[in-house]
Amino acid sequence: MRRFFIDPDNINGSTAVLTGPEARHISTVLRLSTGTTIILFDGSGSYYEAVLTKISPSRAETKIISISPYIETAEDFHPALHLGIGLLKGKKMDLVIQKITELGVAGLYPFHSRYCVAQKHTEGRIPRWQKIALEACKQCNRPKPLDINPAQGLKELLSRDKKDVHDLKLIFWENKEGQKSLREIFSPLKKIHSVMTLIGPEGGFSTDEVQQATEAGYEPVTMGSRVLRSETAVITAVSILQHELGNLS
Repeated sequence: MRRFFIDPDNINGSTAVLTGPEARHISTVLRLSTGTTIILFDGSGSYYEAVLTKISPSRAETKIISISPYIETAEDFHPALHLGIGLLKGKKMDLVIQKITELGVAGLYPFHSRYCVAQKHTEGRIPRWQKIALEACKQCNRPKPLDINPAQGLKELLSRDKKDVHDLKLIFWENKEGQKSLREIFSPLKKIHSVMTLIGPEGGFSTDEVQQATEAGYEPVTMGSRVLRSETAVITAVSILQHELGNLS
């Protein structure tokens, strides 16, 4: 069945109303008819099976016939992968947010650092990123989107991160000398509940930024000799980490 995002405020008893792009998608793009059963999700984890009762280009009314409340399980928490990423320019951040949502990243922490090409002011982009994450949730059947935090400076992130408890903290750095591979990092580890990893912007990290991260408990790691585009590096690193954590099994 087709899945659509529903604002919790638009649910009243057994009636749920879709408006805006979701209503247009139902009426104009998919041309669904009344009586069609669809799935709604509210971003908090709950699913609603509903039947379309009234359809117009700006409004689609449904009757809820069943609710699957969200029940937190161990798989929702452990192991949780959190990602700090240097701000990328253009639509690269949009692509990254879409893909890391599909791959199950728990939290995103955008930061600006010395070699960031993108503008520091991103407040206006957060609603767009949240919308992209919700759209990705529909596609991959993820009940809750990742937590997208406001952009901050790398020093601020490292300072805040000292208060959080992570079993493993990694910083990806293109300097290969002395760095461990991910396989070397994971081979001696047993139980991991939470991982925080940092990936730089297009210009990478400066040496002193990596030094600051190591002082905050991060271990520098490499993905090998290939030079990857920033967005490719993020998707590749997250895929490898999720596989090593058992989240893709």
